[in-house]
Amino acid sequence: MKCFVSAAVLTALGCFSVASFAAATDDLSRFLKNVTSAQGFFEQKVFTREGENKDAAGTGDFAFLRPGKFKWHYNAPFEELIVTDGKTLWLYDTELAQVTQKQLSGAIPASPASLLFGAQDFRKDFNVENLASKDGLDWLKATPKDDSNAFSEVRIGFKNGLPQEMTLKDNFGQETRLSFENFKTNVKLQASDFVFKIPKGVEVLKDSSSF
Repeated sequence: MKCFVSAAVLTALGCFSVASFAAATDDLSRFLKNVTSAQGFFEQKVFTREGENKDAAGTGDFAFLRPGKFKWHYNAPFEELIVTDGKTLWLYDTELAQVTQKQLSGAIPASPASLLFGAQDFRKDFNVENLASKDGLDWLKATPKDDSNAFSEVRIGFKNGLPQEMTLKDNFGQETRLSFENFKTNVKLQASDFVFKIPKGVEVLKDSSSF
């Protein structure tokens, strides 16, 4: 499974107004409140301490429907699908013809996905702060309150109220950078769109642990 980060500190802080720093967290709050469904495309790049890991790069599409339903589909370089209907999570590897099925004990757990696809109470699981605008985007940084989280830091860049970039830093110093395109909000999606239908001949592995 391909999982699904630091802007330099600016010395001239006085050049940025309070409104500039507040924009990103305000954008996130409005996004969670007003966007009930969305779909679009993404590009992923992964960087280790040694540099870019092109083998972990990928492109694909995504969709989500609140509460608790989302789909993350890699179509290149290898096809993989991560989908949940809010109760069950499926991880489908087409190359291996194998799907792992995992039960969810409640809402989407405290993960980078929950920041965008989850509920509105993101501050329950994350410490969130505004960063200075950079490259035409308003940025925020989210740090998980739970030290056992696989990611140590998440950064999201907003433009016109929508997430455009997302950078995730894990506990091993690896960074995953996601760019979103053709982000369409409040599209017509059904709960049935997030129920995975297991293809014939695919091996099913049931993970007894739950989120």
